[in-house]
Amino acid sequence: MGTTAKGKLPPKGQGDPDGKRVILPARKYDETKKPREPGALCGIPIHAYGVGKPDLALARDTYQARLFPFAYCWGQDGMEAALLGLADEAKKVALREFTSYGNQQFRWFWSKNSDWIPDMDNGGSGMTTLQLMLMQCDGRRIQLLPAWPEDWTADFKLHAPFQTTVEGHVEQGKVTRLKVIPISRAKDVVLVPPATN
Repeated sequence: MGTTAKGKLPPKGQGDPDGKRVILPARKYDETKKPREPGALCGIPIHAYGVGKPDLALARDTYQARLFPFAYCWGQDGMEAALLGLADEAKKVALREFTSYGNQQFRWFWSKNSDWIPDMDNGGSGMTTLQLMLMQCDGRRIQLLPAWPEDWTADFKLHAPFQTTVEGHVEQGKVTRLKVIPISRAKDVVLVPPATN
């Protein structure tokens, strides 16, 4: 743990005395280079932090203070934003990833960004972000709409742990036609109220 330096993660681990409390990438480190996955945010995808967990504000502050945003191709910004319940941010990233087309001959391929054409990373990352916006699982708990924009409508059918499928319709922040198989898992479904971004 540490504090921000001028509002960002400290490049050498030394934050300002009055900086915001954040998760550091390591206990001690030298000057940071431009990495593709910031180490300080590794606790988010492994579910140490997130919606319905302690220290959500700390994880959100760390996300906002990251030195190198990476919200395209195989970057994890969208997934991390969704896991933190940041609906507006996750929405922006998902839209960017799904519409990141290049100027190559076959225009429907996603732009190569970090790799090659035809790129599949934009779509894969965008789909994962979209799924995490709709549903997140923590143990037996199935959280619906943890980062879903209220103005988006969707029909969904997603797989959850313990051989479970969750199907339904979401419109204006409300879930209808909810179907959970097996039915015994319906008690584990929690509708997460809209997040404040």
